[in-house]
Amino acid sequence: MEESNNKLPQYQYNLQEYLSLGYVYLVFLGIIDEVIFYNFFGVDILNYSGISDILMAPINMLIIDIRIFIAVVVIMFLAYLFYFKLMPALHKRGKDQNWYQKIMKDMDKADAKFAAMQRQTLLFMMVYLSCLFLGIRIGYGYKMKERIVQGEFKMNHTLVFNDNSSREVRIIGQNSLYVFYVTKEQREVAIIPISGNIKEIRKTPK
Repeated sequence: MEESNNKLPQYQYNLQEYLSLGYVYLVFLGIIDEVIFYNFFGVDILNYSGISDILMAPINMLIIDIRIFIAVVVIMFLAYLFYFKLMPALHKRGKDQNWYQKIMKDMDKADAKFAAMQRQTLLFMMVYLSCLFLGIRIGYGYKMKERIVQGEFKMNHTLVFNDNSSREVRIIGQNSLYVFYVTKEQREVAIIPISGNIKEIRKTPK
């Protein structure tokens, strides 16, 4: 049997397939984000989530805090510029410099490394985004849990129930079916169905 050195042609994804894969990735990341965050409060969020909540997980993840969203976008942009624009440019410029050759030692290996980075830009950015976003959310969840345990949190909403009674609460999270909250008197997270119980959710003025 003759050996063939011809490489198999690589499949090229079109724009629609990239968007579909990107959405699946964001759904997965959004679900992991929710599971990790609510786990700090002893809540198995998947037991309280409908299919619409799962499909909306990417949007909820991105807009839950506009400051987090802006920070993630800025850091991702800077990371892209640094790893895929600045570093390759510096490598190309320094290849003929003696001091750079002494640092890199194996220039062929360095060339291959930078070439591989360029081919795997999307994968690198996806992994970087996952680590960055989940790291921020883990830090936020840990800090919020600590504040609740110590009672150092402010009420941010008023729940108005169907019998017109109301309660000042700190909402930890909310989806299409349930509200998760704590009060000064009750530090453990309470879970209440929205349908048939809550008439209105008012944001507390700052």
